[in-house]
Amino acid sequence: MDNKTEVNVGKFVGRHLSQLKVLSRVLEHELEAAKGNREVTVDRHLMESVLDMLEIFTDDCENVSGSGRDRSKTEQKPVVARLN
Repeated sequence: MDNKTEVNVGKFVGRHLSQLKVLSRVLEHELEAAKGNREVTVDRHLMESVLDMLEIFTDDCENVSGSGRDRSKTEQKPVVARLN
């Protein structure tokens, strides 16, 4: 038997908003570093981390709310080798 406990989605999201707050501060920092230029240059590693954080947050919220999507049917992102 699965003893599944009910999760309050509002409380769950509230506890996980710190991830988005950190993301917001990082993006604000990048805007400040651009010093008013029209273009903002963001390191590829930073952009990948931002996307990963957003994906983890949205996946967690979808799983808790019961509307998780089936990842096996979605197109997988290609893996890019780094030449460092």
